[in-house]
Amino acid sequence: MEDFGDRYGSRFTNLVDSRASGKLFEFDQVLLMPTASGYRALVEQARTEINPRIMKYLSQRWSEGAIENLSFFAMAAAVYARSVSDPPLSIDVGQVLLRTVAFCNRRCVNRKGAGAGSSCRRALNRENHHLPKCIKIPRDIAAILGCLKRYIATGKAASLLDEMDVRRAMEVKVDPGSDFVPATSC
Repeated sequence: MEDFGDRYGSRFTNLVDSRASGKLFEFDQVLLMPTASGYRALVEQARTEINPRIMKYLSQRWSEGAIENLSFFAMAAAVYARSVSDPPLSIDVGQVLLRTVAFCNRRCVNRKGAGAGSSCRRALNRENHHLPKCIKIPRDIAAILGCLKRYIATGKAASLLDEMDVRRAMEVKVDPGSDFVPATSC
């Protein structure tokens, strides 16, 4: 704790949106998350980039807090993809959030059976709807978020192609065969 004053500010890294807005977003290298100012800047940038019609639809489905929590992830991935990634990619933040809503709708609207009481659509209260466990970030930006976390932690850009190669190298295929019968059952 004595040398904290000397180290203060050395664990932060910046993500610069050099190809679009020119804004700077600050991230904490230990937490791999944006600082308070970085979070607010990401949310504000997402609001400016999301089509107003899409924002209106999202506000009918989720609370303002839920939209903020998901839009900062999608915006951080979009900034990394267009400004740091090689080759640069284009991610529409509004489309990412629409796909997230579609997954939630598909999973929860007509859910029946055990656990149906915990469905986010049944529990939807327009004033205080919290993010349910069923909301998942779409797969296409999940790889970019992995690269973004590596960039925040190390300060070095990771290629999306390298990320895919690492996933393929770590992939395990299990083929029990057509005549496989377990010795015991659950």
